[in-house]
Amino acid sequence: MNFKVRPAAAEDCKDISRMIMELAVYENMPDQVKISHKELERDGFCQNPFFGCLVAEVPEEHKSKEGFTVIGYALYFYTYSTWMGRSVYLEDLYVMPEFRGGKRQAVCAAAVVRVELEYTYSRLLCC
Repeated sequence: MNFKVRPAAAEDCKDISRMIMELAVYENMPDQVKISHKELERDGFCQNPFFGCLVAEVPEEHKSKEGFTVIGYALYFYTYSTWMGRSVYLEDLYVMPEFRGGKRQAVCAAAVVRVELEYTYSRLLCC
């Protein structure tokens, strides 16, 4: 199945928020999610964003049972180590269950690594 990984846009925040909740439900912690798409828009798409995000998207003809075309996300942020220098922390890597398998999750992770390499960060930390 064709899919692409691209930088998230503010318009994707409702889908990202939906998938954050899906992940929280899977982890039996939906009550721990305290943000909505509004905070994601404010914090991720401002002049000095607090995080970066990539989304995985399928063509309309392969949309999910619920009608979604944005099927995954990788949310990351930058940090700094006094010993190692610049670092990227991968907070979440999520692909909707019906689209898991194959290489989708690996491609999302590779895209975050590509971000790290483009900006010569010294390490990638994962949740």
